Order: sequence, then structure tokens, then C-alpha cells
Amino acid sequence: MMREGAPVVLVVEDEPVVREVLAEQLGELGYRVLTAASAEAALEVLDGTTPDLVLTDVHMGGLSGVQLCRRLKADPRLQLTPVVILTGVADLDSRLAGLAAGADDFFAKPVEFVELQTRLGALLRVKFLLDQLERAEGVITTLGLTIEARDPYTAGHCERLARYAVALGEALGVDPPTLKALKLGGYLHDLGKIAIPDGLLLKPGRLDPEERKRIQVHPVVGAELVVGLKTLEAVRPLIRHHHERWDGSGYPEGLEGKAIPLGARIMAVVDVYDALRTARPYKPALPREEAIGILLRETEAGLWEARITTTFLELLEELDPPS
Repeated sequence: MMREGAPVVLVVEDEPVVREVLAEQLGELGYRVLTAASAEAALEVLDGTTPDLVLTDVHMGGLSGVQLCRRLKADPRLQLTPVVILTGVADLDSRLAGLAAGADDFFAKPVEFVELQTRLGALLRVKFLLDQLERAEGVITTLGLTIEARDPYTAGHCERLARYAVALGEALGVDPPTLKALKLGGYLHDLGKIAIPDGLLLKPGRLDPEERKRIQVHPVVGAELVVGLKTLEAVRPLIRHHHERWDGSGYPEGLEGKAIPLGARIMAVVDVYDALRTARPYKPALPREEAIGILLRETEAGLWEARITTTFLELLEELDPPS
């Protein structure tokens, strides 16, 4: 019997009898079942819904199940959705192609439903845990925006940094995990400011040495706040080290050169540029060209990695076009 809130399984099968039997059996196992008679029809279904698992035949007219799997795994919205491909017992070529396309499991026809129930259940438990991690990630990201909202001068700072950092990372050719860390880092880089009182965070003037020391603790606090969250593991070094400088004069550890994680080096440059372009209680927002000039001078003085600054400035026509 289908339960409300039960996992949704999309069955993609071009043989009507097989499709109906699969749908009936999965329904009896408690799943909510959607069906499609082809990979093309499945793509139409997926355009309006996100199932918890896709069960697809491999050989169909038009797109194959392997091609469907490849499309799903290339879609950020669906890439974590488990895909199980139904193959013949001896269809080794399809299994190899399915592995290359990112399939999560294979099942031989004719289907043994007790085994199917066990293996689908295992995949769906993993999917549930991934969904929980994504929700936790969303809560942390929202917290980053909440911290930004404490300071009326920094509205939009997190979203701009995420956009700038990802564009810069792509231009530098960083790998996908680093790109994801840069996107999240745009929202979470100042997470540690949650520990800084408003009176200090919003002080209408320059900080004295003791106040500056208190502010400089925030990268360490932020990194500690995400300890144990595996989905944010790659973001931790970025949070902790985005105030380090290429010449070793930054904080909290005074790292120098390539000892600074690449993501943190990227975030440092975009963070400095956006800070120059943003009004603060003690300074106005600087014009674009003036901010570029300062960033170049600081890079020549050794504060920022020249390769990263140069690449970022090449992107500015699109990221922050002249007004």
C-alpha cells in the first residue's frame, strides 16, 4: 500500500506489461510510482518533478537507459538521484557503459522482487542521508545571510562573493569540488562573525589594536563551527584562511604563498574587491576604477597572488561592468 510521504520511484520501461508489473510491485512495496514509456518521456516527467530514484530499462527506442542516466548525472538538480539500470544477465557492455555514465546499481531481468526491495531500500537510505546533509548545508548558508543582515552596509555581499568566486574559479580551471566550496564559501566565509558583538562589528570608525585582534579571531571561530559537517569539509580551509595574504602578512596563521589553500586565495581577492566597492561606516564605496587600482597596487606589493588578480580583473567587464 502506498504511503503518503513515501519515496517516489520513476519507472522507465518501453514494454507495457513489464512497466505495469514493475509499477504494481513497487506500489505494493510502499513506494509512490511514476512511469514513462521512453527515456524522452522520462525527461518530460523529470522537468516537473524530482523523484527519489529512477529505475530504467537499458534498451529502448530512441534514447537508451544509459544515455538517460548520463543526462541525469550531468544535471545539478538530479545528479544525486540514484539511477538503477535494468539489463540482461549477460549484457556486460551495457553494464560497463552504465558505470561510465554514473549508474548507481544494475538489476538483471527477470526481476527478483525480494532482492529489488533490498537494493532499492539501501540506495534510498543513502539518498535520504544526502538530502539531510543538503538541508543542513542550506541552514548554515541561511545563517551566513543572517550574519550579513546584521550589517546594513554589506547587503548582497555574500551573493556577490559567491558569484565572483565561482566565475574566477572556473576561469582558473579549478575542479568541481573546489567550485562548490567557493560557492558555499561566498555565503559562509564570515560565519565566525556570529561571535562578534554588534557594537564592535558595526563600530562607526576604525578599530583600535585590541578590537582588531578580536575581529581577527572570526575566521577561526567560523571554521570551528562547521567541524564535523562532511558536506562543508572543503569549505573549512576557505573560511579559516580567506584573510591570509600572499606575502604572509595576513591572519590567523600568517600563511605564505601556496601554503594558503587555493580556494582561500581566490576568496581573498574577490572579498577585498567587494569590500572596496562597498560603503562602510568609516569610508564610502569606491568607484570601480579606483578599486581596481588599489587591488593592482596591493598585488604588486605582494598581498595577493598576481595570477588570481589578473584573471579576476579580466572577468570584471562581465561581473561588475562599468556604470
